[in-house]
Amino acid sequence: MSTATTHQGSEFGRHFKLSLAIAGREIRAALSSPLAYTFTALFVGAAIVVFFLVERFFAGNQASLRGLFAWMPELLVLVCPALTMRVWAEERKQGSYELLATLPLRPVDLVVGKFLGSFALLLGALVFTAGIPLVASRFGNLDWGPVFAGYLGSLLMGAAYLAIGLVCSALVVDQILALFLGWVLCGLTLLPDAAFWDSFLPKWFAEGFRGFGFGARFEAVIRGLLDSGDLLFFASVTAFFLFVNVAILRWRRIKA
Repeated sequence: MSTATTHQGSEFGRHFKLSLAIAGREIRAALSSPLAYTFTALFVGAAIVVFFLVERFFAGNQASLRGLFAWMPELLVLVCPALTMRVWAEERKQGSYELLATLPLRPVDLVVGKFLGSFALLLGALVFTAGIPLVASRFGNLDWGPVFAGYLGSLLMGAAYLAIGLVCSALVVDQILALFLGWVLCGLTLLPDAAFWDSFLPKWFAEGFRGFGFGARFEAVIRGLLDSGDLLFFASVTAFFLFVNVAILRWRRIKA
């Protein structure tokens, strides 16, 4: 192994450790605030209500989680901006953002760390819904393949929404404004899936436009069809908005 390769590996490891440190700081800050617990409880509570009451699981006589995952895009639209609304907005409001900017950290280290911290909180929220499939499995022969695919799709779609939420938080100072902006932008990702486009758009155009919708991509995943195109779509959206977040931080450093 060459010296250059070894140096690159050690540099990557050092920056990844810095990102993990930022992620840990973010998780501790979130857990010290009642907002994280409130929105997680609302997310889990909404998931339970939707699955058992709205979708009437007990009246369906079938052990399936399709009722839960059918609502998952809307649930993630609500919770993901809530998990990211304070990430950058609160830093700027309290003045700690300027302190971070003076540290020997690359903008990409900060963004990756903030993202990993938010992703860990989302993962925790989804873990708290694990009781739903466990209950469903007691009432029939639950096919766990679509369940795991649904949770994988939820994490991928949630990651994209978190990246969008981080950009919204970086654009404003007030975290409530960041929350509403995140809701709007994340909600727009579900518009291409709306049925009314078929009534006034050419069929070929409506079908192509639907390919940009998060709902249609997620629907394919929860059916157990783990198409690489759908997985790459969510990964690309996540990477794009993380890149935008890095660009915003670099622009602010140059401006300062």
